[in-house]
Amino acid sequence: MSEQSGVTNLEIAPLPETERRHVLVIGAGLVGLASALWLQKAGHRVTVIDRQPPLAGASYEQACSYGNACTIAPHSVVPVATPGIAWRVPGMLANPLGPLAIVWRYLPHLAPWLRAFVASSRKDEVERIAAVLSGLLIQADAGWQPLVHEAGAKALERRHGCLYLYKTEAQFQAAEPEMLLRERHDVALDRLDAAAIRDLEPNLAPLYCRGVLFRDAYTFSSPKLLAFALAMVVGERGGTFVGGDASGLEMTKAGVRLRAGGSEIGADHAVVAAGAWSGTLARQIGDRVLLDTERGYHVLFPSAGSLLTRPVCYPEHGFYMTPMADGLRAAGTVELAGLSAPSSVGRTAMIRRGVEALLPGAGEGTLEWLGFRPSMPDSLPVIGNSPTSPNVTYAFGHGHLGLTLAGITGRLVADLVSKRKPSIDLTPFRSQRFSHFGASRR
Repeated sequence: MSEQSGVTNLEIAPLPETERRHVLVIGAGLVGLASALWLQKAGHRVTVIDRQPPLAGASYEQACSYGNACTIAPHSVVPVATPGIAWRVPGMLANPLGPLAIVWRYLPHLAPWLRAFVASSRKDEVERIAAVLSGLLIQADAGWQPLVHEAGAKALERRHGCLYLYKTEAQFQAAEPEMLLRERHDVALDRLDAAAIRDLEPNLAPLYCRGVLFRDAYTFSSPKLLAFALAMVVGERGGTFVGGDASGLEMTKAGVRLRAGGSEIGADHAVVAAGAWSGTLARQIGDRVLLDTERGYHVLFPSAGSLLTRPVCYPEHGFYMTPMADGLRAAGTVELAGLSAPSSVGRTAMIRRGVEALLPGAGEGTLEWLGFRPSMPDSLPVIGNSPTSPNVTYAFGHGHLGLTLAGITGRLVADLVSKRKPSIDLTPFRSQRFSHFGASRR
């Protein structure tokens, strides 16, 4: 990706001693860890706060970064809300097991977010959002590579692209406008016939008619191992980790202060990278952000990791089948139901049935997992300084692109904290861009 874009080096020069700061990074998902490491490369001292930091002996399974489909997806310039989405909302309410579903009892809470989501689906808005995403995605790989090399995690990379499949010619043709949109933003893709698909992935059931290979996509074989490798480097560089929920974020004369791990911690600056819980912290300093939660599921098939070479997605099913270090992870779907609703047994059963049909021989699915994607209505993250508190920087709301954009987000965070001009215009990512729709209580 970086070779094609011309963005080959995002390394950062350390600041003079007098300009270095103590920064609290709230959240030890991949966005938080990448931010911490880029901040250290700029010369800052970091303290990372998380309820379950990725340290020796920790399971890390509560982190959203633990359970994703683990794909760097430079092709993801198309937002979730596209023209015609408004007509699909009744279906989302009627079918709780659909690839994109809304739980009825959550609808009153979701209403402001849903209005902004529908507004973001206008054709002109989709074109604008795709252009903004493209500008960020084009730097995604360059944002990751210095961190991957420093963490000794290069062996986790698997560069085989990502495959989308369609069962009928009609489905393939219906997806063509999105493929053309991707191509307008320089996404490298190949349209495939059934024979080419069979050559790439011979273990798939022959339920496909056409497909698309996104050549520049790649995966990490374990997001957990990646997180632990990054955390180790943060520690080796002098960073500290505090276990516990962060609360009571407030401004002080000296900078910022919050409570975590049973004590108060003060610093010069704070980076809020707490995923789906970031909105609560933003409210504590007077900012209201239209952030909500897409609940994503995965089922692990431990004996099926060798059956596929690359991530495979049937868009109609809404989940990826990704070969990983511990087996095959079938991950995805979107359920809008907030943070407190119980896990949907029906949804994981649907994923199991889908894998059974699409990949014969996958065996039994064992581990089931539910995670919370922090999502903004326009599929763009929040990256920027708080409009009310100059010593707070936001880095959350990445939706389906947390892993993909973690590296470049961390690099932009380092620029903001260091008072340097970022490499791209961050206006589209400002936290208050949906203030006229109201704000989530999350």
